[in-house]
Parts: sequence; C-alpha cells; structure tokens
Amino acid sequence: MSVERTSVLLAGGVSERVLARSTRDGARVQIRHGAYADQAAVGAVGRHRQLLAGTWPLLGSGSVLSHATAAVLIGLPVWAEQLDRVSVIHNGGGHGKRSRYLHVRRDFLVDTEIGEVDGYRVTSLERTAIDVARASNYRRAVAVMDAALRAGADPELLSGIVGAAFGRVGVLVARNALSFADARSESVGESFSRVTMAELELPPPLLQFEVWRHGIWIARVDFAWPQFGVIGEFDGRIKYQGPPDEVADVVMREKRRHEAIEEAGWDVVRWGWRELQDPPRFRSRIANALEAGARRQAA
Repeated sequence: MSVERTSVLLAGGVSERVLARSTRDGARVQIRHGAYADQAAVGAVGRHRQLLAGTWPLLGSGSVLSHATAAVLIGLPVWAEQLDRVSVIHNGGGHGKRSRYLHVRRDFLVDTEIGEVDGYRVTSLERTAIDVARASNYRRAVAVMDAALRAGADPELLSGIVGAAFGRVGVLVARNALSFADARSESVGESFSRVTMAELELPPPLLQFEVWRHGIWIARVDFAWPQFGVIGEFDGRIKYQGPPDEVADVVMREKRRHEAIEEAGWDVVRWGWRELQDPPRFRSRIANALEAGARRQAA
C-alpha cells in the first residue's frame, strides 16, 4: 500500500489522463490532494499512516510530528476522531494553523523531546504522551500514560514535561492521569476499568496477579482482590477474532483457563466494553462478586 506523490508518478511516465482513469477504476486511491496509494488502508490508524506518507514530503525540514500522529508511530493509544489531520510542531513561538489535512502547532521543543521513528522526526515518547493526554479526557489520558509507562517512558521526564506546561490547556488532566498511571495496565480496556473502579469507589485491585495452586502456576490475571477471593478479567473480544477454527481453539483454551482458576479456589468476574459504558451495571457486577466472595471467605 505504497503512497506516491503526483509529481513522482508523472516523472515516472504516468500521464494525468492515466492517473485519473486509474483512480476512477479503483486501481489507485487518492489519499489527499497530490498523493495516491495503490489501495486504501483498513482502519483509522492505517489511513492516517497513508495520509502521513502523502503529507510528509510537503513539510519543512524543521517539522516534528506530534500528538496523535506521533502516537500512531510510537504505538500509544489513539482514537479515530484524532486522526483526521497530520499533527506537527514547528519549534518557536507564534500561532499555529489548521487546514484540511494538517494541524501545525507552534511550540518549544528541547533536543531530548525529539526523536526518530521509521525515518520521521517525531516528539519523544514522553513528550508525545503528555501532549496527547493534555488533549484528551481523563479516562483516555490515563490509558495513554499507562501505555507510555509500559513502553518504558521515564517517569521523571514525564513529570518534568508536565511541570513545564504549568498553566496550559489540559495540564491538570495530564498531571492527574500521570499520578494514577500504572505500567501494569496492559490495554485501554484495563486502564478504563481502573478509572471506572476508582470513580465508583470500588476497592482497588491488584494488577497482573499471579494465580498458583499447590506450587503450580495457573495464570496471570488482569485484576485480583485476594481479600475477597475474587479475580477480575476485562474481556475486549479482540482475542476471539480470526478464522473459525482458531477462534474455537482460543475459546477452548480460555474455558480451561477459567476452570483452572476456579479450581484454585477463586471466584471469577468478567466484564467488557458494554459494562464499562454502563457504570451502574459495572459497579453492580463487581460489587456483587466481592460481596459473594466475602461471604464465601467468612463461611
């Protein structure tokens, strides 16, 4: 799914008439004005990568990819509505600008806040995490901070960047998210679950808990409340996608894993995106499991 500029195609002998016909016929897809791909990418992240490939040659040498664009390249969580434009920082003061395909911000970057990924100049892991968090709501900001710490972000650098942004838009969200962040959260769903539990004042769980039975390792689980004998698992359903035979194998392995955890003496409570979108329902599911676990522990 290579992306080429119109100037390159014309220089290679493709006429404007052939280019127009191939676009009408579906042999090429226009990514933006002056950029074409041999086929459209699947998903918002893939389409953003194509938009970036078609836009990067137009940017000046001092451009540094930032915010959601840098997050895509680095591997931090992003959301579709953040990916309609390529995000760039130009070093220095002044006003930025926003066009159909590009969002340019003017800001000050130090050398430690600039790196390179896949041949692109990008803001560093730490700077990207703070920038994305500042532009997000608290729940998403926690997910970004969790992912950044899991990817090896330096907590001191994160704190320093937050401190340098004192008084700016979104800095309080970023600071609060950083203080709550935990590298042990392994997915956006787990991060959202932690935030929801805290908001609902549920007992805080242990993360990535190891389950053993008679000295034999059984499983590592998302959440655990040992005082109640309860295990919590976020089910994002991604693991159940794929060819039917592979899905069947995954389902069977998950069933055996679930049974082994219960045989080790634990109650298991599961939830997914539906429950996270319905806080009362989510609270009821967790609270009922903990209350049942407490009764069983006391029996």
